[in-house]
Amino acid sequence: MTSRLALFAALLLGSVLFGLSMLATAFRGRAALPVALVLGLGLLALVIFTVRRAPGWRSQDAFALSGQAWKWLSLTVALFSGLGAVAVVLDKYSLPLPFGECLGSNCDLSYWLTSLAFVSCFFGGWLVSAALLGAYGLLRAISSAAVWAVSLSVGAGTCLLYLIVHMGP
Repeated sequence: MTSRLALFAALLLGSVLFGLSMLATAFRGRAALPVALVLGLGLLALVIFTVRRAPGWRSQDAFALSGQAWKWLSLTVALFSGLGAVAVVLDKYSLPLPFGECLGSNCDLSYWLTSLAFVSCFFGGWLVSAALLGAYGLLRAISSAAVWAVSLSVGAGTCLLYLIVHMGP
């Protein structure tokens, strides 16, 4: 149970930190990109570990999510994440729709930026949702007091990190 609790905490914290680093990369520029990549690779390793261990945990009735539900829910969230990123990019840079009437050099920029935004946010959204769904699947094997303690700790840590980043010079 202790290893599942540690995995639950790592999945939850990793998904929150990776999501925040993705947002920082999107809004603050390339300076946060290396942090996002390192956190993304670490979170990917945790998700792969969870995916490989989940069938054994399901047979022990310690994992609450089926493989099909996990796959389709995470892909749905990833699709919405990618489409939302495209909408934000088109709105932020006042670009024409890439599939609509497009004249001049804005077409190339529109195609390039929307493709980049969709692909990066699709994979980022998939990774965050897969990690959160993996953490959800582990809830059956962990006591509710431990879940509350980890969830409150992650929430408090996220608030402190937000304050540190935004209250700095």
